[in-house]
Amino acid sequence: MSHIPHIMSLKQAAHHLGISEQTLKRRILSKKIKAYKDGGCWKIKREWIEEYQQALIQKSS
Repeated sequence: MSHIPHIMSLKQAAHHLGISEQTLKRRILSKKIKAYKDGGCWKIKREWIEEYQQALIQKSS
């Protein structure tokens, strides 16, 4: 298993989730995924990605 960084860029997080950067940005703007801007670039914490994935699992159950 590859190392997953603690803080990911938009590109890294989109790749990790298997979605496009545009889709991820829409989910951030609609507050489905937590994120913050650092110098104009979106940053997403690994734990926020995990929270989003858990929410998807619970929603599908």
